[in-house]
Amino acid sequence: MSEGARFVELLQDHDLVHLDASVLALHAAGVPRTLPLTRSLFRAMEAGEVAAQTSALSLYQLLVESYRRGEESTAARIEQLIGSIPGLRVIPLDGRIARQAAQVRAQIGGRVERSVQLATALSEGADLFLAQRSALRRVAGMAIESLDALQPAEAGGPPGPS
Repeated sequence: MSEGARFVELLQDHDLVHLDASVLALHAAGVPRTLPLTRSLFRAMEAGEVAAQTSALSLYQLLVESYRRGEESTAARIEQLIGSIPGLRVIPLDGRIARQAAQVRAQIGGRVERSVQLATALSEGADLFLAQRSALRRVAGMAIESLDALQPAEAGGPPGPS
């Protein structure tokens, strides 16, 4: 069984997978060491085999550099790409998620972005949070997996965006 097929099986064990912005960034950049996993993920989403979501914060995180460089057309392409990924729901931020993000950050610390992503996942009932890397394994009953930990040892190469 291929690495991608094993990965999809792991994802199919969950009702709803929350994708951190780092997963979207790695796929969009075509990072060779994670591409077999992210390709399998997006194919499974398109086929309806995996239910996935991300926070609207992911869009913000992916757009910042384009705007910083004055590349409005790149930002527009990124926004169009995220909005057109089959099987991906983008969850808007609201007061409920902000409150939960504050609680998450108060309990586990870390960056605001990670707290908002985790709060969005929890508020929408995700049972798996998928990121590029994470030292966490579980938050409030939700499993956390990292692409870095799921790759075979020989994948190697430099780390991707975080």
